[in-house]
Amino acid sequence: MRYRTARLMAVGGVALILEVTALDAFSWGGARPELMLLLACFAALFARDVRQGVLASWLLGLLKDAVSAGPPGWHALLFLGVGAFLVRVRQVAYREHVATQFVVGAFAAAATGLCTTVAVLITQGGIPVGICVGRWIASTLLTALAAPLLFGGMAETKFLTQR
Repeated sequence: MRYRTARLMAVGGVALILEVTALDAFSWGGARPELMLLLACFAALFARDVRQGVLASWLLGLLKDAVSAGPPGWHALLFLGVGAFLVRVRQVAYREHVATQFVVGAFAAAATGLCTTVAVLITQGGIPVGICVGRWIASTLLTALAAPLLFGGMAETKFLTQR
């Protein structure tokens, strides 16, 4: 399966709208699945080449930064790091398997969530560590559970297919 980057960005726009509207209403203790991060993982795993995977991951991070309250470029940097790692290991991963997709979602959410949690605790202060860690764990679990659903849905759609 190959995708067209511009079409993936369009899907990213829809996912971003879902993240800040509908999924916010259905959050679990303030945590929700990170759809944009999962799209960046998908971009890295199913890219035509390394350049496309890394670029698409970075662009999806920039798209998320456009509506984020965090520091400018934070998500772009995190998604770039995750995308660069995944695009390198995709040769040895069976990316179509549900277990692989679950692990990829868990890894990506845990890594980016840990970086964000540490940054928030350092810069904001006064936030109880238990709340930050609880949201980090819940978000990691929800993202990992959503990964096979999103990846499966993306693989089934003809909208993204490279021609």
